[in-house]
Amino acid sequence: MQQIRTVSIGEVQMFLQNHPEGFLIDVLPSEFHARRHIPGSSGVCVFETAFQEKMRALVPDMDAPLLLYGAGGSWDSTVAAEKLQREGYRDISLFAGGLEAWREAGLPLEGDGVDSPVQDDIPLLKFKEYMLIPERSFIQWACHNNIHSHDGTLSVRGGELRFPHGPQGEGKGFLTVDMNGIACRDLAQDEMLSVLIAHLKSLDFFDVMAYPTAHLDILSLMPITGASVTGRAHRLQGRLSVLRTERAIECDAELRNLPDGELSMFCQLVWDRTLWGVRYGSARFYRILGMHSVDDNIGLSVRLFFRSQKG
Repeated sequence: MQQIRTVSIGEVQMFLQNHPEGFLIDVLPSEFHARRHIPGSSGVCVFETAFQEKMRALVPDMDAPLLLYGAGGSWDSTVAAEKLQREGYRDISLFAGGLEAWREAGLPLEGDGVDSPVQDDIPLLKFKEYMLIPERSFIQWACHNNIHSHDGTLSVRGGELRFPHGPQGEGKGFLTVDMNGIACRDLAQDEMLSVLIAHLKSLDFFDVMAYPTAHLDILSLMPITGASVTGRAHRLQGRLSVLRTERAIECDAELRNLPDGELSMFCQLVWDRTLWGVRYGSARFYRILGMHSVDDNIGLSVRLFFRSQKG
Protein backbone atom coordinates (compact mmCIF):
# COMPACT_ATOMS: atom_id res chain seq x y z
CA MET A 1 0.00 0.00 0.00
CA GLN A 2 1.48 3.35 -1.09
CA GLN A 3 2.44 5.79 1.67
CA ILE A 4 0.32 8.92 2.11
CA ARG A 5 2.44 12.01 1.50
CA THR A 6 2.30 15.16 3.64
CA VAL A 7 2.80 18.40 1.71
CA SER A 8 3.52 22.06 2.46
CA ILE A 9 1.65 25.21 1.38
CA GLY A 10 4.04 25.64 -1.53
CA GLU A 11 3.39 22.11 -2.68
CA VAL A 12 -0.35 22.73 -2.54
CA GLN A 13 0.12 25.68 -4.89
CA MET A 14 2.27 23.55 -7.19
CA PHE A 15 -0.34 20.78 -7.13
CA LEU A 16 -3.01 23.20 -8.34
CA GLN A 17 -0.72 24.33 -11.17
CA ASN A 18 0.78 20.98 -12.18
CA HIS A 19 -2.14 18.56 -11.76
CA PRO A 20 -5.09 19.84 -13.79
CA GLU A 21 -6.42 16.27 -13.70
CA GLY A 22 -6.07 16.11 -9.92
CA PHE A 23 -8.58 16.82 -7.18
CA LEU A 24 -8.22 19.14 -4.20
CA ILE A 25 -10.67 17.88 -1.56
CA ASP A 26 -11.97 19.88 1.41
CA VAL A 27 -13.14 17.27 3.96
CA LEU A 28 -15.00 19.67 6.30
CA PRO A 29 -18.81 19.79 6.61
CA SER A 30 -20.56 21.28 3.58
CA GLU A 31 -21.70 24.44 5.39
CA PHE A 32 -18.07 25.24 6.27
CA HIS A 33 -16.91 24.61 2.71
CA ALA A 34 -19.61 27.03 1.50
CA ARG A 35 -18.34 29.64 3.96
CA ARG A 36 -14.65 29.44 3.06
CA HIS A 37 -12.43 27.10 1.09
CA ILE A 38 -9.23 27.00 -0.92
CA PRO A 39 -10.04 28.02 -4.52
CA GLY A 40 -10.49 25.03 -6.78
CA SER A 41 -11.41 22.61 -3.99
CA SER A 42 -14.40 20.28 -3.90
CA GLY A 43 -16.21 19.70 -0.62
CA VAL A 44 -16.77 16.10 0.51
CA CYS A 45 -17.39 15.83 4.26
CA VAL A 46 -15.38 13.07 5.95
CA PHE A 47 -17.94 12.85 8.80
CA GLU A 48 -20.74 11.70 6.51
CA THR A 49 -21.39 7.97 6.29
CA ALA A 50 -21.57 8.38 2.50
CA PHE A 51 -18.07 9.90 2.31
CA GLN A 52 -16.52 7.05 0.31
CA GLU A 53 -19.57 6.76 -1.93
CA LYS A 54 -19.47 10.48 -2.74
CA MET A 55 -15.73 10.29 -3.42
CA ARG A 56 -16.23 7.40 -5.85
CA ALA A 57 -18.85 9.45 -7.69
CA LEU A 58 -16.59 12.51 -7.82
CA VAL A 59 -13.34 10.66 -8.58
CA PRO A 60 -13.98 7.26 -10.19
CA ASP A 61 -10.32 6.92 -11.29
CA MET A 62 -8.36 5.27 -8.47
CA ASP A 63 -5.10 6.60 -9.95
CA ALA A 64 -6.18 10.25 -10.03
CA PRO A 65 -4.01 12.50 -7.81
CA LEU A 66 -5.85 13.52 -4.63
CA LEU A 67 -4.84 16.31 -2.23
CA LEU A 68 -6.84 16.44 1.01
CA TYR A 69 -7.13 19.19 3.60
CA GLY A 70 -9.30 19.98 6.62
CA ALA A 71 -9.35 22.51 9.43
CA GLY A 72 -5.69 22.23 10.40
CA GLY A 73 -4.61 20.90 13.78
CA SER A 74 -7.32 18.27 13.41
CA TRP A 75 -7.59 14.59 12.53
CA ASP A 76 -10.15 15.19 9.78
CA SER A 77 -7.89 15.01 6.70
CA THR A 78 -5.77 12.17 8.14
CA VAL A 79 -8.87 10.04 8.69
CA ALA A 80 -10.12 10.92 5.20
CA ALA A 81 -6.80 9.84 3.67
CA GLU A 82 -6.91 6.51 5.50
CA LYS A 83 -10.47 5.86 4.38
CA LEU A 84 -9.63 6.61 0.75
CA GLN A 85 -6.47 4.52 0.86
CA ARG A 86 -8.54 1.55 2.01
CA GLU A 87 -11.03 2.34 -0.74
CA GLY A 88 -8.27 1.76 -3.29
CA TYR A 89 -7.05 5.26 -4.21
CA ARG A 90 -3.33 5.11 -4.95
CA ASP A 91 -2.15 8.73 -5.22
CA ILE A 92 -3.03 10.58 -2.01
CA SER A 93 -1.38 13.67 -0.56
CA LEU A 94 -2.26 15.38 2.70
CA PHE A 95 -2.04 19.10 3.55
CA ALA A 96 -1.94 18.83 7.35
CA GLY A 97 -1.81 22.61 7.90
CA GLY A 98 -5.25 22.83 6.37
CA LEU A 99 -7.50 25.85 6.19
CA GLU A 100 -5.90 27.45 9.23
CA ALA A 101 -2.36 27.49 7.76
CA TRP A 102 -3.66 28.66 4.37
CA ARG A 103 -5.52 31.57 5.95
CA GLU A 104 -2.62 32.56 8.22
CA ALA A 105 -0.36 32.71 5.17
CA GLY A 106 -2.69 35.33 3.68
CA LEU A 107 -3.57 33.19 0.68
CA PRO A 108 -6.89 33.68 -1.14
CA LEU A 109 -10.08 31.95 -0.08
CA GLU A 110 -13.47 31.58 -1.71
CA GLY A 111 -16.93 31.39 -0.15
CA ASP A 112 -19.71 33.50 1.26
CA GLY A 113 -18.01 34.08 4.63
CA VAL A 114 -14.29 34.39 3.97
CA ASP A 115 -13.98 37.55 6.09
CA SER A 116 -15.71 36.14 9.17
CA PRO A 117 -13.48 34.66 11.91
CA VAL A 118 -12.85 30.93 12.01
CA GLN A 119 -14.42 29.62 15.23
CA ASP A 120 -14.27 26.17 16.76
CA ASP A 121 -17.34 24.68 18.37
CA ILE A 122 -17.00 25.73 22.01
CA PRO A 123 -18.94 24.73 25.14
CA LEU A 124 -19.40 28.30 26.38
CA LEU A 125 -22.87 29.50 27.22
CA LYS A 126 -24.53 32.61 25.83
CA PHE A 127 -26.80 33.96 28.59
CA LYS A 128 -26.66 34.65 32.32
CA GLU A 129 -29.98 33.07 33.38
CA TYR A 130 -31.92 29.99 32.31
CA MET A 131 -35.24 28.52 33.48
CA LEU A 132 -36.02 24.80 33.30
CA ILE A 133 -38.46 23.48 30.67
CA PRO A 134 -40.13 20.78 32.83
CA GLU A 135 -42.16 19.09 30.09
CA ARG A 136 -38.99 18.21 28.15
CA SER A 137 -36.71 17.39 31.08
CA PHE A 138 -36.44 14.03 32.81
CA ILE A 139 -34.18 11.73 34.80
CA GLN A 140 -33.64 8.12 33.74
CA TRP A 141 -32.96 5.57 36.48
CA ALA A 142 -31.81 1.95 36.41
CA CYS A 143 -31.47 -0.54 39.25
CA HIS A 144 -31.16 -4.30 39.65
CA ASN A 145 -30.76 -7.26 41.96
CA ASN A 146 -29.47 -10.77 41.33
CA ILE A 147 -32.63 -11.75 39.40
CA HIS A 148 -34.36 -8.67 38.00
CA SER A 149 -33.54 -5.24 36.67
CA HIS A 150 -35.81 -2.26 36.17
CA ASP A 151 -35.48 1.11 34.52
CA GLY A 152 -37.67 4.17 34.31
CA THR A 153 -37.91 7.90 34.63
CA LEU A 154 -38.49 10.66 37.16
CA SER A 155 -40.31 13.90 36.44
CA VAL A 156 -38.61 17.23 37.03
CA ARG A 157 -40.84 19.95 38.44
CA GLY A 158 -38.68 23.08 38.22
CA GLY A 159 -35.21 24.54 38.21
CA GLU A 160 -32.95 27.32 37.07
CA LEU A 161 -29.32 28.12 36.30
CA ARG A 162 -27.71 31.47 37.00
CA PHE A 163 -24.28 32.74 36.04
CA PRO A 164 -23.80 35.91 38.16
CA HIS A 165 -20.48 36.88 36.56
CA GLY A 166 -21.45 36.03 32.99
CA PRO A 167 -22.09 32.77 31.12
CA GLN A 168 -18.39 31.90 30.89
CA GLY A 169 -17.99 31.96 34.66
CA GLU A 170 -19.20 29.85 37.55
CA GLY A 171 -22.90 29.07 37.76
CA LYS A 172 -25.38 28.24 40.49
CA GLY A 173 -28.96 27.04 40.56
CA PHE A 174 -31.40 24.39 41.71
CA LEU A 175 -33.47 21.45 40.52
CA THR A 176 -36.68 20.08 42.03
CA VAL A 177 -37.66 16.46 41.31
CA ASP A 178 -41.29 15.31 41.51
CA MET A 179 -41.12 11.95 43.34
CA ASN A 180 -44.79 11.31 42.50
CA GLY A 181 -43.65 11.19 38.88
CA ILE A 182 -41.78 7.88 39.25
CA ALA A 183 -42.37 5.71 36.17
CA CYS A 184 -41.07 2.28 35.13
CA ARG A 185 -40.47 1.65 31.44
CA ASP A 186 -39.66 -2.07 31.34
CA LEU A 187 -42.98 -2.97 33.02
CA ALA A 188 -45.09 -0.54 30.97
CA GLN A 189 -47.44 -3.32 29.74
CA ASP A 190 -47.11 -5.57 32.78
CA GLU A 191 -49.71 -6.11 35.49
CA MET A 192 -46.92 -5.78 38.08
CA LEU A 193 -46.29 -2.16 37.12
CA SER A 194 -48.65 -0.68 39.70
CA VAL A 195 -47.22 -2.96 42.39
CA LEU A 196 -43.64 -1.82 41.71
CA ILE A 197 -44.57 1.88 41.57
CA ALA A 198 -46.48 1.60 44.83
CA HIS A 199 -43.48 -0.13 46.41
CA LEU A 200 -41.08 2.59 45.24
CA LYS A 201 -43.38 5.27 46.66
CA SER A 202 -43.81 3.46 49.97
CA LEU A 203 -41.91 3.73 53.24
CA ASP A 204 -39.57 0.98 51.99
CA PHE A 205 -38.04 3.31 49.42
CA PHE A 206 -38.89 6.99 48.93
CA ASP A 207 -41.86 7.59 51.29
CA VAL A 208 -43.42 9.88 48.69
CA MET A 209 -46.44 10.77 50.82
CA ALA A 210 -44.16 12.42 53.39
CA TYR A 211 -41.47 13.57 50.93
CA PRO A 212 -43.12 14.37 47.57
CA THR A 213 -40.03 16.11 46.16
CA ALA A 214 -36.26 15.75 46.10
CA HIS A 215 -34.11 18.84 45.73
CA LEU A 216 -30.68 19.57 44.30
CA ASP A 217 -29.07 22.84 45.31
CA ILE A 218 -26.39 23.53 42.67
CA LEU A 219 -23.65 25.35 44.59
CA SER A 220 -21.14 25.46 41.73
CA LEU A 221 -21.27 24.77 38.00
CA MET A 222 -17.70 25.50 36.96
CA PRO A 223 -16.30 25.36 33.39
CA ILE A 224 -13.57 22.73 33.03
CA THR A 225 -10.34 24.09 31.55
CA GLY A 226 -9.66 22.67 28.10
CA ALA A 227 -13.06 21.00 27.79
CA SER A 228 -14.51 20.33 24.33
CA VAL A 229 -18.08 20.71 23.12
CA THR A 230 -18.49 16.91 22.83
CA GLY A 231 -17.32 16.18 26.38
CA ARG A 232 -18.17 17.03 29.95
CA ALA A 233 -17.63 20.80 29.94
CA HIS A 234 -18.59 21.73 33.52
CA ARG A 235 -18.04 20.36 37.02
CA LEU A 236 -21.23 20.30 39.10
CA GLN A 237 -21.05 20.41 42.89
CA GLY A 238 -24.15 20.58 45.04
CA ARG A 239 -26.27 19.35 47.92
CA LEU A 240 -28.90 16.71 47.23
CA SER A 241 -31.87 16.30 49.60
CA VAL A 242 -33.75 12.98 49.51
CA LEU A 243 -36.08 11.87 52.30
CA ARG A 244 -34.71 13.50 55.46
CA THR A 245 -31.05 13.45 54.35
CA GLU A 246 -28.96 16.12 52.62
CA ARG A 247 -25.49 15.23 51.34
CA ALA A 248 -22.88 16.59 48.96
CA ILE A 249 -22.90 15.32 45.39
CA GLU A 250 -20.76 16.09 42.34
CA CYS A 251 -20.33 15.01 38.75
CA ASP A 252 -19.26 16.33 35.36
CA ALA A 253 -21.96 17.72 33.06
CA GLU A 254 -22.39 18.50 29.37
CA LEU A 255 -23.94 21.91 28.65
CA ARG A 256 -24.75 22.70 25.03
CA ASN A 257 -26.27 25.69 23.32
CA LEU A 258 -29.42 24.95 21.32
CA PRO A 259 -31.36 27.07 18.82
CA ASP A 260 -33.60 29.90 20.06
CA GLY A 261 -31.52 30.55 23.16
CA GLU A 262 -32.18 27.15 24.72
CA LEU A 263 -29.66 25.08 26.65
CA SER A 264 -29.37 21.35 27.26
CA MET A 265 -27.65 19.79 30.25
CA PHE A 266 -26.71 16.12 30.54
CA CYS A 267 -24.93 14.21 33.27
CA GLN A 268 -24.59 10.62 34.41
CA LEU A 269 -23.77 9.30 37.86
CA VAL A 270 -23.98 6.24 40.04
CA TRP A 271 -26.01 7.14 43.11
CA ASP A 272 -25.59 5.15 46.33
CA ARG A 273 -29.14 5.32 47.65
CA THR A 274 -28.20 4.00 51.09
CA LEU A 275 -26.26 7.17 51.89
CA TRP A 276 -29.60 9.02 51.74
CA GLY A 277 -31.43 6.50 53.90
CA VAL A 278 -32.99 4.36 51.15
CA ARG A 279 -31.99 1.01 52.68
CA TYR A 280 -34.55 -1.54 51.51
CA GLY A 281 -32.85 -4.74 50.29
CA SER A 282 -29.33 -3.52 51.11
CA ALA A 283 -26.91 -6.14 52.45
CA ARG A 284 -25.21 -3.35 54.39
CA PHE A 285 -28.19 -3.29 56.75
CA TYR A 286 -29.90 -6.71 56.43
CA ARG A 287 -28.39 -10.19 56.72
CA ILE A 288 -30.83 -12.58 55.05
CA LEU A 289 -32.58 -11.04 52.05
CA GLY A 290 -33.13 -13.85 49.57
CA MET A 291 -34.97 -12.59 46.47
CA HIS A 292 -35.50 -9.19 48.12
CA SER A 293 -31.86 -8.13 47.70
CA VAL A 294 -31.48 -4.86 45.78
CA ASP A 295 -28.21 -3.31 44.61
CA ASP A 296 -27.15 -0.25 46.60
CA ASN A 297 -26.30 1.74 43.49
CA ILE A 298 -28.80 3.32 41.11
CA GLY A 299 -27.65 4.59 37.72
CA LEU A 300 -28.96 8.07 36.93
CA SER A 301 -28.92 9.82 33.56
CA VAL A 302 -30.11 13.41 33.89
CA ARG A 303 -31.28 15.22 30.75
CA LEU A 304 -32.51 18.77 31.26
CA PHE A 305 -33.59 21.56 28.93
CA PHE A 306 -33.57 25.24 29.83
CA ARG A 307 -34.87 28.41 28.20
CA SER A 308 -32.75 31.55 28.44
CA GLN A 309 -34.06 34.62 30.22
CA LYS A 310 -32.75 37.14 27.69
CA GLY A 311 -34.24 40.13 29.41
